Amino acid sequence: MKKYSKVASELVMVMGLPGSGKSYFAKGLAKEIDAVYLGSDELRKEMGLMGNYQLDNKLSVYGEMFNRAKEIHKSGESLVLDGTFYLQQVRDLFIFLAKSLSWNLSIIHIKADESLISKRLSKPREDSEADMEVYLKIKSEFEPIREAHLLIQSTDDSLQESVEKAVKYIHSDHEKARR
Repeated sequence: MKKYSKVASELVMVMGLPGSGKSYFAKGLAKEIDAVYLGSDELRKEMGLMGNYQLDNKLSVYGEMFNRAKEIHKSGESLVLDGTFYLQQVRDLFIFLAKSLSWNLSIIHIKADESLISKRLSKPREDSEADMEVYLKIKSEFEPIREAHLLIQSTDDSLQESVEKAVKYIHSDHEKARR
């Protein structure tokens, strides 16, 4: 992939349902824009909350993500967040963080066909044990995204194209913010 110039003070929120390919995408994007990657699955694992998808556990994970994001901002690094972000109150927390720290915010929503999601969730994954039951529950509770965002349709062979599309979106958002 073409290496893009680093964008200063960028917060990218990558969201989507389990199995959508958001983590694979978010890791690729973070590498491409030279940003720190922070994923909810890895945090959940680190916090000993694997398999615990109750709301209070989810909010604990996002609370830890929020605290780490503040620390990463102090280092001057850009950050790519990876999580379902299916609740508006959780999105609002990170939107507030971006505004209060003068971080440029870009929101990217990753979607995939349900047949592909089913295939992906049927295979073991290192940092997530979400299955179709978890997918269907989160899908039924996913609140509409009110903010401007980029929608990317995930396929098994679209990473490079999707990352390039996202980088263009981030850079165009960054240019708008500077005006």
